[in-house]
Amino acid sequence: MRHTYVDQWYLPGGGVKKGESIAAALVRELAEEVAIADPVIERVLGVYHSCRESKDDHIVIFIVRTAASRILGRADLQEIEQADWFPVDDLPETTSPATRRRIAEYRQGATGTGAW
Repeated sequence: MRHTYVDQWYLPGGGVKKGESIAAALVRELAEEVAIADPVIERVLGVYHSCRESKDDHIVIFIVRTAASRILGRADLQEIEQADWFPVDDLPETTSPATRRRIAEYRQGATGTGAW
């Protein structure tokens, strides 16, 4: 997906609210950003540490399945500029470096750790 405020493609995601589980945050963020309401969590791809933007965050990436024919929608029209599916070997040139690293880890069957 592409946000309205940056010109790169990213994986959908967001923060976990106080009192919210990671799984509940995942379901909420997918619904809010790309209109997926039926995700099935398969596994954790990795857990990463990020100190960007003056933050000290841990980022958890999940492998999630949904209906194969599902068309992605822009659920939040103010935040999301575009949402689409791409073959993993034909990503847009403007896919963020971190997104490319996560997709490469997925393709290699690796469990990611370390710096975002």
